[in-house]
Amino acid sequence: MNNQRNKRMQILITAVIVFLVPAIAGYMMSAFSKHNVEDVRTKIEGYLYNKYGEEFVVDRIGTRTSSGQKYYEARIYPKSIIGTNKAGDSYYYASASTNKLSFGRLGGVGDSYSYVNRNMEMEEYLLPQVKKTFGERVLLKVDVKHEVTTDGSWWAGYKSASLEEMNNKIKNAPEHNRMLLELYVYVFDLIDDETEKEKRRKEIFEYVQYLKEEGLFKYLEMGVIFIDERVLAPNYRRYINEVDLSDKVREVVQGERVYLPPMELRRRMSRELQKEIDQMSEEELLASMYRIRKSGLSYKGIREYNGQYQSWIYSIGMLEEKYKSSITKEDREKKYDKLKDVDLSKYNKYIYIN
Repeated sequence: MNNQRNKRMQILITAVIVFLVPAIAGYMMSAFSKHNVEDVRTKIEGYLYNKYGEEFVVDRIGTRTSSGQKYYEARIYPKSIIGTNKAGDSYYYASASTNKLSFGRLGGVGDSYSYVNRNMEMEEYLLPQVKKTFGERVLLKVDVKHEVTTDGSWWAGYKSASLEEMNNKIKNAPEHNRMLLELYVYVFDLIDDETEKEKRRKEIFEYVQYLKEEGLFKYLEMGVIFIDERVLAPNYRRYINEVDLSDKVREVVQGERVYLPPMELRRRMSRELQKEIDQMSEEELLASMYRIRKSGLSYKGIREYNGQYQSWIYSIGMLEEKYKSSITKEDREKKYDKLKDVDLSKYNKYIYIN
């Protein structure tokens, strides 16, 4: 009788253990996981404040595994952009990570915001001369790469935290450090005739000379893109949505086959948006321009249908780094020391009817 009672007791205890242990373990792992997430946030926030001198938002914390090592990874962006046009713009967002050690410990922190920070500092440095050359209606988008080497046989990206740090390394060890600059200048103004086109071409040439004087031409890719000012009109977004949904018509423009919205839509859009632009003050036009996000400054974003003219400048150093297989004799002869070296060509898919 006692044996049966003992057996029933053992079965009951075993059942309780089988039921409770996973539940308790799950609860402890959940609590441990939550605890770690806050630890990760605190550690990354402190690291970023010490590195950049400002407070960051650290969110979307998750895990990943690389080469058997587990990491916490988070999205990061400065608190200072909250409530501004920069909020929600991927251009100003980056990531940070820290590796998971045993017993809930965390390793060192790494981040990619150095690229964002360097780009913003370069933009701030270049913008005054850009505005002096092309006028106030300009937006910049830059991509600054700091690369290092030991013997020149290979080059690798380096996460210098600031423009100053990068420039000091290049100055002190130019044989081991270099900067590659991609610069896109968006000018929101309509080129009305050949006289104005020639004036703009001379401005581009003058700006290239400025970049040479600043030591920024050795590894340079620059696009100067003239965007039709009608993108600044209040109803532009409504019309461009109509353009995106329209059935495209095949046309041949400058010998190239392209697909454009129906002519009726193009005429109506051009006419109505021009009326709106004519009623806007310069302050209103600039305010509309500054609402355009950096992530929208691209071919698929704003250039495909709204780009009127474009000019592309490539130093031979950049061509050899990025486009070596396509370099021509003409490319090698271009020094951009003569106005004729600057081309200004029209976009084939420009949709406005003037």
